[in-house]
Amino acid sequence: MYTALVTFVPKSDSSSMTPQEKLALYEATAPKYQSIPGLVRKYFMGNGERYGGWYEWETKADAHVYYTPEWEPFITENYGADLTVEFFDCPCVVDNRAGDYIIAPEVRSAAQGGAAG
Repeated sequence: MYTALVTFVPKSDSSSMTPQEKLALYEATAPKYQSIPGLVRKYFMGNGERYGGWYEWETKADAHVYYTPEWEPFITENYGADLTVEFFDCPCVVDNRAGDYIIAPEVRSAAQGGAAG
């Protein structure tokens, strides 16, 4: 498993958006992420100063296929500036809602004598 943290300074202050406008934005945007190969989850995030997303990917390759040279100008032109993308290995995820945890297949494989991912 692999993750990416994407952040940027927004073009406009979303705190001035009404709850209805925010809902409409998420309803228009979220479905676009449902058909991206290898994307497990995307969290929309913001704190008033920076916005972005936390992306959970099946593999490192899936993530790097998504973040193409064309992707960065699209984000900065449409959403904001000062874009940063950080990548992280994700060896384990705790899911309290499901009452479970997930250990990355590459961690299990390495522990069982397979090649490390």
